[in-house]
Amino acid sequence: MSTDRETTGEQSTCSQTIVVTGASGDIGLAIVERLIADGFHVAACCRSKADRISATFADPSKVTIHQLNLRNANSIKSCASAIIKESQYISGLVNSAGLAQGSLTAMTRISDMRDVFEVNLFGPLQFTQYITKKMMRQKSGAIVNITSTAGILGDSGTLAYGGSKAALAHASRVMAAEFGPLGIRVNAVAPSAVASAMADQMDEVARERLSDREALAGETLPSDVANIVCYLLSDNASAVSGQVIRVDRAMPF
Repeated sequence: MSTDRETTGEQSTCSQTIVVTGASGDIGLAIVERLIADGFHVAACCRSKADRISATFADPSKVTIHQLNLRNANSIKSCASAIIKESQYISGLVNSAGLAQGSLTAMTRISDMRDVFEVNLFGPLQFTQYITKKMMRQKSGAIVNITSTAGILGDSGTLAYGGSKAALAHASRVMAAEFGPLGIRVNAVAPSAVASAMADQMDEVARERLSDREALAGETLPSDVANIVCYLLSDNASAVSGQVIRVDRAMPF
């Protein structure tokens, strides 16, 4: 997102592509909706439920849908290659895809942990490596990774999911340091429980405990996360990089 480019004529928003993974999920869909409303073209990547995107955004000039399986290296490469080939200018990448898993440490299967890390960490990092090649040539771009407060807090039952999100937050800070000299900003957004299908999978008692710890009343909506993501992609956040922004209604550390 670039208000400066739009003003100078270097790049209009409609000629800029922002890539969003997990685009058929509740948070991903809210991000796509906000970006389209702001005039950007979105490369919406999803493993399933592509019809949810096409039913919501029917205009192919505003959104293109790409199949992406973050468990599959060939799918990651082919998806990134297609986006790079068709995009005049990639101004942003949002890694929103994620897999939830909760169990106590003694009951967590290592195979399940590997699967969670594959989807939440390794796949997104490989995808980012491909997309940033174009950003490096452009000498500009912004990346936002969706992490979680589960990666910050030491709550019971969050070994796999929280561990993968903590690693993604660390990777975001590392990438900010490495890509900064190339004109690329990297930040992360860490929501608490968001009103979504993923949150519905949580144990009801655990979800109530999270809610009880939040100072602000109400619930966090996907649009709340989307608003922060779009700010971090914009030139309004041109001096912001290497940050993990919590969206948790003032939950204490």
